[in-house]
Amino acid sequence: MIILDKYFHRPLFWDYTVASIITAIVKLLLTVEQIKIPKEESVFSISSDISNISFTSAGFIITLVTVLVTFKSNTNITKENYSSSNTLFEMFYASDLYFETIRQFIKCIKSLILVSISCYFIKLFISSNKTEILFLFCSAGIFVVTITLWRCLLILSKILKLQKQE
Repeated sequence: MIILDKYFHRPLFWDYTVASIITAIVKLLLTVEQIKIPKEESVFSISSDISNISFTSAGFIITLVTVLVTFKSNTNITKENYSSSNTLFEMFYASDLYFETIRQFIKCIKSLILVSISCYFIKLFISSNKTEILFLFCSAGIFVVTITLWRCLLILSKILKLQKQE
């Protein structure tokens, strides 16, 4: 759990650091011709898919945050007035863990939107013979989207465990 605690303390830093390392490895593999860039149409299609998945996932997470915030607004429990008769989920809303959860989800949304917007800008400004840049971005983007969604699932599974303990 110590590794996860360090990861959740600065998730965007770790996500983008590892993505940069992955990009460097892919660039090295391209240089030594261990891998080849697919056809230009394929790279553009994959980048569009990554952008669409990122935007869609960000929308789902925004919806989840909205639901959590709405449920919190329907609860009168605070740190000062909760008791053992309250449910664990009500205590979750009264704790700092609730605010940390919302903060983590917001970081996920920002990360997914950054990937999407960056992908569109790269496609907009690169010339057709520079698909290597888009290919490298796709390599990093796939990792960032995957790890961001994994982080959201991890948080949601912890919330579900909390509800199950009731």
